[in-house]
Amino acid sequence: MIYIDTKSSDIYYNLAAEYYFAAEKKIDGAENSDIFMLWKTTPTIIIGRFQNLFEEVNLPHVREKGITLARRLSGGGTIYSDEKNLMFTFISPETKQEINFEKFVRPIIDSLSLLGVKAELSGRNDIMIDGRKISGNAQYRAGGAVVHHGTLLLDSDLEEIVRSTTPKDYKITSKAIKSVRERVTNLSEHLQFPMTPDELKEHIAKTICSDSYEISRDDDIRIRQISNEKFDDEKIVFAASPKFEIEKTIHTSGGEFDFTFTVRGGKIESASVSGDFFANLSPDDIVNVLVGCEYTPSAVEAAFDSISSNLFRTTPHDLAIGLFE
Repeated sequence: MIYIDTKSSDIYYNLAAEYYFAAEKKIDGAENSDIFMLWKTTPTIIIGRFQNLFEEVNLPHVREKGITLARRLSGGGTIYSDEKNLMFTFISPETKQEINFEKFVRPIIDSLSLLGVKAELSGRNDIMIDGRKISGNAQYRAGGAVVHHGTLLLDSDLEEIVRSTTPKDYKITSKAIKSVRERVTNLSEHLQFPMTPDELKEHIAKTICSDSYEISRDDDIRIRQISNEKFDDEKIVFAASPKFEIEKTIHTSGGEFDFTFTVRGGKIESASVSGDFFANLSPDDIVNVLVGCEYTPSAVEAAFDSISSNLFRTTPHDLAIGLFE
């Protein structure tokens, strides 16, 4: 197995690197070899391919904390990742269509056993220690290869996992934090001696891989292109959510706006607006600039900006931000 260290904590770059080595790049002399990657991220929320961002993420909290939002190509649920845990990826040439988690989590479990950690695969796609989760996993196919990726909690902020992915109601959040602490655990609680993420990364890489590959300048250029095309784009993160309806009340110095939207295929399909706001236009005029607009912060702000001169003491930015909180 060939080890690749991207040396990057950029979620978009790492997701692009996965895709690149699965769909495009064949390493000379190792065309049929499996590839293994270990990487970290800055504080990031990663949602599954088919998930509705607006139902999964506490957007006001995420924005306040400067947490990055990303959408991966695999299914599964929402995860939180930061510098105190690891992400791992297996890329394997595979013609069979069935989803096989055991093949890919077994090397991780075996590597952890060398540290005295008794972990096991449990349920559909989790690695557990004493009935508590340390790793969730997901897969997708690209270029005739399986991309299997997962989390590995080392010393992650469990409270941040909850606050970033649940409503901001205090009672709900408090109960959810207690629940997560009961169901999820950090690997650091089960190690016989402390390890940093980099030390754990080195240990796992050495026990799983016998060879390595350095990303070339040409590789890096193409990975960055893929990052921009497939991942680092708010249309992908926001607008790829499935059809949903949303109601929002926005309080501004120019009055209160009550919006109702139906969003399909990433665009506003229908809308209505009412409230006690002041404006030199009708609600229909506001609706007309919104219907057909992509439901992303920048696109919605641009739509409001086109009628901003007719809004009283209400900025396009305030309206757009209000819709995504």
